[in-house]
Amino acid sequence: MKPRDRILSRLRHGRAASPATPYPAPETIAVTPSAPNIDSMVTALEAAHAQVFRMAEADWPDHLASLATERNWQQWWVGRDEAAAIWQAHGSAPSVTVFDDWDGQKAALFDSAPISLSQAQGGIADTGTLIVESRPEAPRTLSLVPPVHVVIVREGSLFPDMPTAMVYYSRHGMPTNLIFISGPSKTADIQQTMAYGAHGPRELIVYLCR
Repeated sequence: MKPRDRILSRLRHGRAASPATPYPAPETIAVTPSAPNIDSMVTALEAAHAQVFRMAEADWPDHLASLATERNWQQWWVGRDEAAAIWQAHGSAPSVTVFDDWDGQKAALFDSAPISLSQAQGGIADTGTLIVESRPEAPRTLSLVPPVHVVIVREGSLFPDMPTAMVYYSRHGMPTNLIFISGPSKTADIQQTMAYGAHGPRELIVYLCR
């Protein structure tokens, strides 16, 4: 018997001897309610090389306009979420491209989009993780491709930890896709040296609004 046949035979035998059984999901998940630690959220995000600004929700557009002038951010890519509408209406008149046509805009997004803006639907305080729900009005590609990603998130939408977040989504319905963001993209695949921005945004700017 060839080595390949022997391996396949063992796999088939093992599968027949111990067939997989469905995992029974618990009817309820026990979670002790607690308030999210905002300081932990900030500390964890900054430890992951994100830049965090805490302020009143009404103040982030003016602050972002000043930051955009300082950093020379001129061309924004956005979806059709709440943050995008607020930013488009700002008095600084930002130059905005609304990403709503994958076939017609994907080449420009991958080749030349410098910065994107999106709204996070929540966050996990103890790990400094943003939760972005992929929706038709907020395509997930906006958070994965441009080299700079600006995210708006409300303090009131934060969860203290992952189990609490999962309980919420189990009760309110899981979106098609959840994106968990804990800093700029990073990899240590090459010589175990950490590199940022290798396969996604190299900068993450977070506005934590109260």
